[in-house]
Amino acid sequence: RGSEDSWTTTPKELDAVTAAARQAEGGQRQETPPPQFGGGGTDRKLFDQILRDPARRDPRGYVIPASQPDFPTATKFVNALIKSGVDVHRATSAFSAGGKQYQAGSYVVKTAQAFRPHVLDMFEPQDYPNDLQYPGGPPKAPYDNAGYTLAMSMGVVYDRILDPFDGPFEKVPDLLAKAPGGAVAGGGGWLLSGRYNDAITAVNRLLAAKVSVSRLGRDAVGYPAGSFYIPGGGAKAVVDRLAEEKGLRFESASSPGTAAVPLKPVRVALWDQYGGSMPSGWIRWLLEQMEVPFTVVYPGRLDAGDLRKDFDVLIFPDGGIPAPQGGVAMGAFGRQPAADEIPAEYRDRLGRVTAEKTVPQLKAFLEAGGRIVAIGSSTALARHLDLPVTSHLVERTSGGQVRNLPRDKFYVPASLLEVAVDTTAAVAWGMPSKSLVLFDESPVFDLDPGAIVSGQVKPIAWFASAQPLRSGWAWGQAYLEGGIAAAEAKVGRGTLYLFGPEITFRAQPHGTFKLLFNAIMNAGM
Repeated sequence: RGSEDSWTTTPKELDAVTAAARQAEGGQRQETPPPQFGGGGTDRKLFDQILRDPARRDPRGYVIPASQPDFPTATKFVNALIKSGVDVHRATSAFSAGGKQYQAGSYVVKTAQAFRPHVLDMFEPQDYPNDLQYPGGPPKAPYDNAGYTLAMSMGVVYDRILDPFDGPFEKVPDLLAKAPGGAVAGGGGWLLSGRYNDAITAVNRLLAAKVSVSRLGRDAVGYPAGSFYIPGGGAKAVVDRLAEEKGLRFESASSPGTAAVPLKPVRVALWDQYGGSMPSGWIRWLLEQMEVPFTVVYPGRLDAGDLRKDFDVLIFPDGGIPAPQGGVAMGAFGRQPAADEIPAEYRDRLGRVTAEKTVPQLKAFLEAGGRIVAIGSSTALARHLDLPVTSHLVERTSGGQVRNLPRDKFYVPASLLEVAVDTTAAVAWGMPSKSLVLFDESPVFDLDPGAIVSGQVKPIAWFASAQPLRSGWAWGQAYLEGGIAAAEAKVGRGTLYLFGPEITFRAQPHGTFKLLFNAIMNAGM
């Protein structure tokens, strides 16, 4: 399979056939059974037009161009495929496929192979059916993610090739220990693109080696804002290793002058709790992989205050901040033990984040110039701080009351949705103007227009369409249109970043890692 034309029939395509059959019959049947083709059933033309549309064929393969902005991340995706048994090839010279030209080094994944279903899952959108408890009732929750297309969530650029193709391809024999394509041009100074996720690794490694690094705060010398400048001299050895290991390209450049702002090491703190938080654990692993120095902090340290003395950035994953109406953080579960029930070295991890003790310390941290990254339910911090941020996912009842949208009207389990991004915002440097986010019953915001005009709050990403779903399931997705997915707010001399979607979910959505990385690196400007 995969070596001849084939089609994957999805629930939405079957719904389209049903709707077309109903329309052809004048809309007489209120309930149309699943289509039956032939033998007096649904017109065969509908089968050919919808279920065998040539444009909807399964691809014969995929090409991952070597020319994309963050090829090292594409290489990480390829390694994920290889590790799970997928055959991946690499072009030894330039070739053409699907009417496009590709350069040497591009990856090729054919679908005519043993793990074909998995290949399709990793590249093609999932189409989760509208699974309701009963007709007109609320949706039934899936066991786990509804949409998990890894190439999409990692922000990998790839092309679907529908017709047979071949070229100068060689099989990648094993996991790629180093990302290919790295290069260092010249030696008087270098510019590094902010579109690389691994730029944060490069910056931290260079700063640890006492090498000066600056970031362009505005467009200059042909490079966009967010690029990094490294002077020549003693940095050459570190730069060479980064190019070889990470596949980063360092372009020769003279100093960009006043456009470059020197960076300093950033002191990062990551919230956690006794008993553990899975979202925090994944971020911990991610920071370790990207060589970001950080400290894990527990509620007791947060409640002690004077946070600005030790930290520049605080990270609160989903579940770290309690809802404003009181109670403990959503991430907390089960009874915490008494202090005398656990070894002494773990007792300082006990406690919960509370509105009464912790939030005032977080406010003081922000006012003193600190930065807080709040993800998922932890964006409730905006309400604790009385910022002009409200929920977008509400409706007004017949009695005039405002309530959250009920599940029978709106429900989006973990799925990939498209958002528009303000790429001029420093926290979004290096991201494309349209990006995919992992949305898992996530918060969506409305911002007070007056606060936007005054600069107190600023939208970073928003839902610009009534149909943002790209992979998974989004029941009632039209309600998302116009809602804010990510924003930043000024609090005193500090900044609060609000990321409703799960931008670090299980360390998988590389396409949104820059939101976290920029928030960290820019604190050093």
